[in-house]
Amino acid sequence: MDKDRLLAKFGEVVDISPGSTSYFSTPDAGLDPNLFSGNRIKSWVRNNITRLLFDHLSLEYSGPSKWAHVWLAGSGVSYQWSANRDPGDLDCLVGINYPFFRQHNLEYAGLSNAEIASMFNEGFNEDLLPETKNWNGYELTYYVNPQSDIKDINPYAAYDLTEDNWTVEPSPSDHAPFSRAWEQQSNRDYNVVMELVSRYQLALADIKSAPNDAYRINAERRLMLAVDQAVAVYDDIHAGRKEAFSTTGAGYYDFHNYRWQAGKKSGVIQALKAIKNYKDEVQKENQLELYGVELPTARTLIRRVAQNKK
Repeated sequence: MDKDRLLAKFGEVVDISPGSTSYFSTPDAGLDPNLFSGNRIKSWVRNNITRLLFDHLSLEYSGPSKWAHVWLAGSGVSYQWSANRDPGDLDCLVGINYPFFRQHNLEYAGLSNAEIASMFNEGFNEDLLPETKNWNGYELTYYVNPQSDIKDINPYAAYDLTEDNWTVEPSPSDHAPFSRAWEQQSNRDYNVVMELVSRYQLALADIKSAPNDAYRINAERRLMLAVDQAVAVYDDIHAGRKEAFSTTGAGYYDFHNYRWQAGKKSGVIQALKAIKNYKDEVQKENQLELYGVELPTARTLIRRVAQNKK
């Protein structure tokens, strides 16, 4: 990839600016009045969110109402909703009855639960998220976990849209845990990422001002090293948060969730994610240049094999 095209992909300024997260906020006196009447979800909210989901699923799969269970979860349905960023953050988690799904969709019978969950999430990101990035003032995201029961991922709030009641009712007294050791880790994250962002920006500047090819190539190598290291840090923090909301994690009170939320507050997560997005764009560009098409992900290839597709 030539210099100008590399800079077109990595030329945006990345900085670390404080972000918004409800995690460290003081709980409100009540639930979000745009979504709830008292402690019950408003019918138009419930109906609209489930309709979007089932309309999407019905385009490709049979019988979604028989194997999909739907919840709203996270800070948007807790007493810490008022500190949400603009647009507000609203998470719709979908539990799959995997045996029932396979019965109604035999072509997917060879897939594991994790592969089925991944297949749904790819579809949500590609086809549904563009419609719900600003849904009535909220960024509404849909997500499937390999676990069927939402209680297995230790949510700190979960409203059952299928049954219209609380599975995990939030507490108005919830506050983020405090640990000096955890705070010190988040400070280390900040310092590490500040160094990586500094190296990233310096390498970009050196590419732009390179007096010759040898100097430019060295600068490009330093840029990609900083990018790879930034992505590794992001993946580590993100994987930890996924572990926090699993059968082995402590959910809201887990260290890995604290680390993620502290990173959002400091701006570390946003900076790392921006660099990761740039790397993804470069990889797509390289695939198009080498092969004429963007290569499918490993998960997509597994799914095609399972469905005997070429």
